[in-house]
Amino acid sequence: MSLDSAEKRAKKGSSPALLLIPLLILAAVGAVLWRLHEGEPPQITFAHEPQFLGSKSTISFKASDAKSGLASLHVALIQGQKTADVYDQKLERRGWFSSAGPNVLEASFQVEPKTLGFAQGNAELVVTAHDFSWRNFRRGNVTTLTIPVVIDTRPPLVSVLNATRYIRNGGSGVVVYRTDEPAGRHGVVVNDNFNPGYPLAGQPENTYVAYVAVPHQADSVNAYVTAVDKAGNEARVPVPFIFKKKEYRNDTLEISDSFLNSKMPEFQAHYDLSGTPVEQFIEVNNRVRKENNAKIKEVCSISTSERLWKGAFLQMARSSRRAGYADHRTYTYQGKEIDNQYHLGLDLASTAHANVDASNRGKVVFADYLGIYGNAVILDHGQGVFSLYGHMSQIKVKVGDLVEQGGLLGQSGFTGMAGGDHLHFSILVNGLFVDPVEWLDPHWLQVSIDDFVKPAAAQAAAGQPAS
Repeated sequence: MSLDSAEKRAKKGSSPALLLIPLLILAAVGAVLWRLHEGEPPQITFAHEPQFLGSKSTISFKASDAKSGLASLHVALIQGQKTADVYDQKLERRGWFSSAGPNVLEASFQVEPKTLGFAQGNAELVVTAHDFSWRNFRRGNVTTLTIPVVIDTRPPLVSVLNATRYIRNGGSGVVVYRTDEPAGRHGVVVNDNFNPGYPLAGQPENTYVAYVAVPHQADSVNAYVTAVDKAGNEARVPVPFIFKKKEYRNDTLEISDSFLNSKMPEFQAHYDLSGTPVEQFIEVNNRVRKENNAKIKEVCSISTSERLWKGAFLQMARSSRRAGYADHRTYTYQGKEIDNQYHLGLDLASTAHANVDASNRGKVVFADYLGIYGNAVILDHGQGVFSLYGHMSQIKVKVGDLVEQGGLLGQSGFTGMAGGDHLHFSILVNGLFVDPVEWLDPHWLQVSIDDFVKPAAAQAAAGQPAS
């Protein structure tokens, strides 16, 4: 075979491979161009699509683009011929062969329509997102979302129709008020504690009653009605309570070894405790107490809007009062101080395993073991008022039961942090412990609650405008 023949055959055999190279290059270029010209538009979503714009509204949304990535986001507020850019973000291209921009972007911004010169009434938010595609002459794919909104920068008008005149630390009261429009969130704030309002039965629309509480350690009271409309505008109107300071009793309790030896095993069965019996007692009296009170606050965070109770609350039959509300207790062991706490209820003593009856009509919202309170029942009396019964030996009701005043809840005992058979009785208003003695007193209930609710109801029925 000649050398020339071999070279000719070699050249002939390599021709298809040489032709394949430019085809592969063309395919690669085509793939890149196809990717650069992808046609999937961005997506725009709202967790809560705005319906109203108040004096200062926060708008949040999420934009996404799975292919070329996001290039820009823009939001305009439009009302008639007036337009204002309220959000604008342009992003730098960060690559060619992967996402050129972020695939997901969350945006949040504030809009102040009045400052921008917009009037009350209908308007539109127009949200626009571009991606990095080369489509549309390299302007990219575009998504535009138009959202109709109502501009409302005026806060609701609130009128305090009536309120308890005198109130003290650890005490309760009532406020009746009206708003000139439906409010999304409204109530009475007392020393930073929120007390929700409830519709006042049989009265004109937007007339509310709020039962309030003052912390037992308060040295003064600062109270106001708050009402927030659907656009987020808030109105605040002060409530002119007259504050009267009350001093509560100090008490000292000696913790004995016999008490520790009889009580700590009960708590060990429910909680992870370590250390000596005294150390366990201190842990129960602090950590467990806080957990129990947090649970009580959670249970009392939701109340029926109907007032279930009527008239004064009843004290346990044939019982005598022992420890009082807000007694400051100093606990000692072998003569040395080991802890300090407040007793937020009444201790009522009767015969062993005495019947524990509902102090007023209410719905059972808790019936279980509750740490320092032992076997406990909590009743919801409606509109934020609750009662608690602790240290019971037996519970005879279940959650969901509607119990009339005097209905049997169980028997007294000494479960929880109790050294002898008795009932721990508490009243709570919107999750805050208050002095039960007030609610057991028909005169106090008349002059501090009903005497202010009834005239306010008549005033509302007469159609007095809010001011």
